[in-house]
Formats: sequence, C-alpha cells, structure tokens
Amino acid sequence: MSGQDQIAPGPIVPNPIVPNPIVIVGAGQAGAMLSICLARHGYDVTMYESRPDLRRVDIDAGRSINLALATRGIVPLIDAGVIEKVDAITIPMRGRMIHVDGDPTPDLQPYGSQPHEVIHSVSRTDLNAILLDAAEATGRVSIEFDAQITSVDFDTSMLVFDNGRTEPFGVVFGADGAGSRVRKGMRAQGACTYETIWLDHDYKELTLPANADGTHQIDPNALHIWPGGEFMLIALANPEGDFTVTLFAPKTTFAELTTPEAVAGFFTTEFADFTTLVPDLVEQFMENPTGPLGTLHVDGWHLDDRAVLVGDSAHAIVPFHGQGMNAAFESVRLLDAHLKASPDDWAVAFANYAAERKPDTDAIAAMALENYVEMRSGVVDPNYLAKREMALDLEQRHPAHLSPRYNMVMFSTMPYAEAQRRAGAQADIIASAIADPSLDVNALVAELPALPPLDPLADPNALSIS
Repeated sequence: MSGQDQIAPGPIVPNPIVPNPIVIVGAGQAGAMLSICLARHGYDVTMYESRPDLRRVDIDAGRSINLALATRGIVPLIDAGVIEKVDAITIPMRGRMIHVDGDPTPDLQPYGSQPHEVIHSVSRTDLNAILLDAAEATGRVSIEFDAQITSVDFDTSMLVFDNGRTEPFGVVFGADGAGSRVRKGMRAQGACTYETIWLDHDYKELTLPANADGTHQIDPNALHIWPGGEFMLIALANPEGDFTVTLFAPKTTFAELTTPEAVAGFFTTEFADFTTLVPDLVEQFMENPTGPLGTLHVDGWHLDDRAVLVGDSAHAIVPFHGQGMNAAFESVRLLDAHLKASPDDWAVAFANYAAERKPDTDAIAAMALENYVEMRSGVVDPNYLAKREMALDLEQRHPAHLSPRYNMVMFSTMPYAEAQRRAGAQADIIASAIADPSLDVNALVAELPALPPLDPLADPNALSIS
C-alpha cells in the first residue's frame, strides 16, 4: 500500500471487536481530520481538546505561523468534502517575492512553470474551524474543549485530567502535538522513544496591517521573503488585508533585541522597506512571544491496537517547507487507508501505517531544514539561481522525468522519501551540467525513472489560483 491508495468511497462496516470508547486527544488539524475519517466509517468518536473552542474564543496570537496549503493537504480536504469552504479562506501565492535591501523593486521567483503551481496561504484558525464543523456535522463526533489531559494511563486504560477527573478509553489516537501526553504514556509502556532536536534559531510573529481601505499594502499573491543570510522575514497574506509576518533568526540575535531602541535599530538596518509598512513594529515585537523551532524524532508510533500517533505528535518539523499541516493530513489519510485494509486487526493497521510513513516524515524533516538555508540566503545566491533556472528548463523539456525538488514536495503526492531521492539524483546531474557544458544533460535526464502519477483526487482546479 502507498500514500496514493485511496480512501474508498462510502463507509466501511465498523469492527465490532474494536474496544470502545474510541478517543482522539487533540482537536487541531490532524485530530479533526481523523475524526471525520473515523466517523464516516461508522465509529463514534470522543475528541478532547485542551484549548477553548477557537470558533467561539480568540486563541492567543503570536505562535501560529500561517499555514501554506499545497497538493498533499488539498487532497484530504477534497476527500473530506470541505474544499469549497476552504477555498473561500485561501489566498493563492504564485511564487516567492524576494525583497533585497537597497532594491526598491522586489523580484518574483515563480514556484513553477504551470499556472496551477501555486501554494495557498490559509489561516490556521479558520481552517481548523471548518474541520471542527465538519466533524460535528457527521453526528458521530463529540468534542470536549478546555479538557487538559495530564497523563494517559495504559495500565488502567484511563485518561487523567488536570482537575483529577478520569475517563476510560479503548483506543486512543494521539493528535496532541509535539508535547503529546499520549506519546508520553506510550513511552512509559516501552512502546516508543523520542527526542526533539532544537534549532539554534527562534521565531516571532508580527502583523503587517492593511491599508486604510482594507486592501493589502504589498502583493497578496506571493510569499514575501526578506533574506538576511542568518535570518529572514517572511509574510503571508490574509483575506482581511493584513499579512502574517514571521521573523526567523538565531537565538543570539533575539537575545540582543531586548529594548525598543535595539529592535528599531535592527529592523531599520536589516529590513528598511518593511519597517516603513508597520507603524507599531517595535510595540508588536516587544509584546509578542518568541517561539522555539525544533524537529521531533519518534521511534515507535503505536502501542499494539490501543494507541497510535498522528501529525505533530509523531513527526513535528520546522516550518520552512510549509509541510507540517500537509504532512499531517497525508498521514491521517494513510492511516485511514491501513485501517480500511486491516479492519479486523488494528494492531496490524497501526504497525503497517507507521512502517510505511516514518521514512517519508524523516525525509521531509530533513528537507525542511535544508529549505531554511535556501530561503534565508539561497534565493539571492547566483549559484542557486543558476541551478534553479536549469531545473525549470529541464522540467519543461522532460516533464515526465524531472521536477524540481520544491515542486515534488509541494505539487505532487509522491512519497517524500522518493522526492528526496529523486532530488539528489537531479542535483548531481545539474551540478555536472553546469561544471561541464558539453555534457549531454538531456540524455541523462531521459534516463531518470518516470515521475509517478498524482493521487487521483489531486485536482489542480480545486482551489482558486487567481
């Protein structure tokens, strides 16, 4: 089975031997999507979320990092039947808009050569709300908010809450993020080990406001990047006219920005054009929290047929390839396919899902880190630009055999590990061709294996591209 196997239309017959209650811990993107899958298969699901209901209470800003929705995330949303609602809250971005200090005209680097090769900026909160509504609309999903679970006791099959309350579970799905309590309970049973590798860089979110008439101050249909070598700013548009802006920088840089004067001086020196767009920049910077960046490595994603991890609880990554949510949705889709393939043995389904998926999440974790270097410095490096231009040209000439790495990650549904392997082979060919112009690069590319087909549900017209 592969990630391109489909969730068959219509419900499957619920397995009567699956122990109840079926519980999902975490009602974020992964948990909500998983609850929809389980519900349409005929299972009743209880979902516990530690935060308030984001549809009714404003969740604290400053630690969200706007989401970039790409093909891998679009396919599960199509399958869940919510793509039209999602379309209403997305803004297409056709490429990276590179802002270089001293150059008043930013440069657009298109993501690809095809009109549909765009990614979509989307509010984490708004997308989550759509999925929660869809989950509740199944009539089989009960969601309890402000339910802070402190531990998961597999000896007694009980969830323990912060107020001392306990609730039983038969099967528990851990969709509770990088700090997963489900995962900690599994570790206590010897089912998994894990480690977070922290980056020596942090992030801080800011807001670039709309014009007085509600329009965007800069082009909304691009991912804006202000590269700074060791640090960078990025900005993604919101439908309301503003932008979510994120500064990524070394911890040592943030350690120096502790006074209004230091902050003002840093932005004036490094991002002068951006500074003029945000009148309250210093105030925002001083008030908003600084967040860490890390990659979670987990060995052991399931405990028999009693527990399994999805999304960030299994494979949290840094945000530099815009794949955290997309990968989470794809993992849910794969888990669902394995549940369908082994409906009478969830231990087998969980084990097969983990075995198939982990190499791919390891691959995207590595590629996300590499993409940080590309974004903060590579986008203005002549060597990188020459390789990128050649890759796009070769794609035009050999569309069945070559696609740039970024495009394989963002606009295909091939397994991440395959994209990583192909990217390595392609990089070798391109480097050799640049070093030796006499090389028959077309012959080398033609020998590459054909690109795999897209998931049948991948529809380039599913979301608006203009």
